[in-house]
Amino acid sequence: MVNVKYTFTFTLFSYPIYFMLTIISGTNRKDSMTSKVAAVVQSLAKNSNTDTSFIDLSNLENDFIHSAQYSADNLPDWLKKLQHDHLIKADKFIIVSPEYNGSIPGYLKLFIDAISVNKLKESFGSKHTALIGVSSGRAGNLRGMDHLSAILHHIGCNVIPGSLPISGIGKVVQADGSLDEDTTKAVQQLLDKLLAT
Repeated sequence: MVNVKYTFTFTLFSYPIYFMLTIISGTNRKDSMTSKVAAVVQSLAKNSNTDTSFIDLSNLENDFIHSAQYSADNLPDWLKKLQHDHLIKADKFIIVSPEYNGSIPGYLKLFIDAISVNKLKESFGSKHTALIGVSSGRAGNLRGMDHLSAILHHIGCNVIPGSLPISGIGKVVQADGSLDEDTTKAVQQLLDKLLAT
């Protein structure tokens, strides 16, 4: 009787996984520190295996804000297209929000409310989301991120733990629009964590 021993070799191939990541600058204030932080996030994300899109709320038209906005039939066509191209197509989100009076800007909440009446699940359902808070003071909008997290959980997003508060934003953003080294590293760590989920 002959015993034959077989040896099998398996070769594992690693393929890059591509995501559609939408970054939202959560204020309608023009030339804001928030938009500068969001732009840095997008720049860092481009170095990863991900496609990015960018929504700057300061560039939106305001014709969606009216008493009849809570019906999908009344959403303007441009907003439905933005929703399709930047939210429905997205796999993950990063939302950068400043601190306004201890919370998030009302305009960001209005934007979410308007979008939520049309294809809510397709836009937000089970999508992993990271939050970055921005403030001129010491707290980095921690309270606002708690409020935003509760809103996003309610509409179906999976907000990942470890939101990033950025305090003293006036000293963090450099003259060329970049962030200081420590903050850049912190943003990169949050980005890596989001893309790994």
